This record gives sequence, structure tokens and C-alpha cells, in this order.
Amino acid sequence: EWGRRHPELYELDDTSIERFVNPELVRAVAACEAAAARGEEIDERPLLALFTEAGAPGVWRFPLFTPAFCTLLLEELEHHEASGIPLRRPNGMNRYGAILDELGLEASLAYLARRFLRPLGQLLYPHLIAAHDADHHYGFVVRYKVGEDVSLAEHADASVLTLNANLGLPGFEGGALAFKGTRFLDRDPQNAAEHEVDFAAFAPGDAILHLGGTYHSARPITAGERVNLILWMFGEHGVVRVAPYDEGERVGAAERWGRRRRDEVAEAVAGAL
Repeated sequence: EWGRRHPELYELDDTSIERFVNPELVRAVAACEAAAARGEEIDERPLLALFTEAGAPGVWRFPLFTPAFCTLLLEELEHHEASGIPLRRPNGMNRYGAILDELGLEASLAYLARRFLRPLGQLLYPHLIAAHDADHHYGFVVRYKVGEDVSLAEHADASVLTLNANLGLPGFEGGALAFKGTRFLDRDPQNAAEHEVDFAAFAPGDAILHLGGTYHSARPITAGERVNLILWMFGEHGVVRVAPYDEGERVGAAERWGRRRRDEVAEAVAGAL
């Protein structure tokens, strides 16, 4: 009833995606998809060239969203907040933010998850993410601000793969993420050495990917406001994979980049029956 300020955010697809997702990333993914569709050898090197170590082992930084997407999403969140309609807190630890699926963005987030995040997770973490380990998502935004939530205690996520994207509010200080080890994979992961990832150095739309089982916390923010989009990926019924795959069980390039099209064909056939 309140309405949408930016309807285009709710309709992400192949025709509009370069306005909202970094064009270099879109082109690299499209090249992998095209090679998979033709049955040709898939060169993932241009895609991997967009990723850099974020400052913590197993945490990867890459350009995901365009500044336009960040601006529009922040305006959309302000629009919903101005309505006065109560927003359910995003999780049991963060009090400020919103559940994006509940605001109507589920289809757009599912597109992002299926086309980009699932195959990227299989590429970067093949030992833990295979065919159906990241088929489902839960998307939300969190806000850190003096006088509200300023930090987050150490925890692991309810996901096999986590995306955390900086939405680009300038001028905040503090609020870095501190990463340790990964549960079920590392010995004594919560006592592992800490490594920081500082979002203050990120451009609007820059993001990180990490295993959901990696313990992390948010340092206190001391000035300004930080807003991030977070997407948790997991299997059917919320199942989170914790046991590593053997080499022969892992997903190859043809499977990870051809899966989306096969899913779409299967869904279209099912819808026609």
C-alpha cells in the first residue's frame, strides 16, 4: 500500500543488470555462461582477476554493485522507513536494518544469487559449495550508527556463503570486520589470529565473500553511519554444508556456469504443465 519509490530495483534481469552490477563482472560472467552454453572450454581467469584478498584468509573482495544501485537502494530504504510501518529486525543480533525479501526484493535477490553468487561461491570455495549447497538465500541490510547498534559480537553466520556489500555512505569511522578461523574446518577457530577488513576503504558497491562458518565480529563504529547489504546462501530447508567435499565431488566450470539456464528451462517446463 505504501508503494515503491524505485520499481526498477524489484525487476533485476539480464536486460537491466549492467545498470546495477559492475559491468566488468557482468561481462566476465556472461562470457563464462556463453562458453558453457556452447560446450566450449571456460576461461575463468578474467573473472578471477576482479577478486583480491580482502585482508583476511579466505575473504575475497570484488566490485559488485554500481554506485547507482547503492544510491537507489538507500533511497528505497529511506522511503520504507518514512512510512512508519514497523520493519522486523534483520536477525537476532542486529536491531537496525531491514529484511529485503519482506520488502518485495526477493525476486531480484534470487536473480543475483542464482546468476552471480552461487557460481562464484562454487568457484572460490569448491571444497564446501557444490551442486545444491547455495540454492537459497536470505537478504537483509544492517545499519551501524552511534546511538544505535555500534558493533557486533563474534559469531558465525547461518549460511554456507556470505556476501557483505558496502552501500557507500561516506565519512564513517571504525566498524571494521575482524575475522578468525572457520568452524568445523579449522582447529580451535575462535582462538585463531584476527585479521581486519576495513569497509572505510571500500568504494560504494564493493563487497566481500566469505564462508558463513568463518567467525567474525564488527568493531565499534565511532562516527558516521555504515549500511551494508548482506546475503546468506544455504541449501534447501536452511541446510548449511560443513563437511568438505572430496576432489571428485566438486562442481566443475561447465556445471556452475550452465546451471542457471538449466534451472530456467526446467522452471518454464514445470510452469507450462
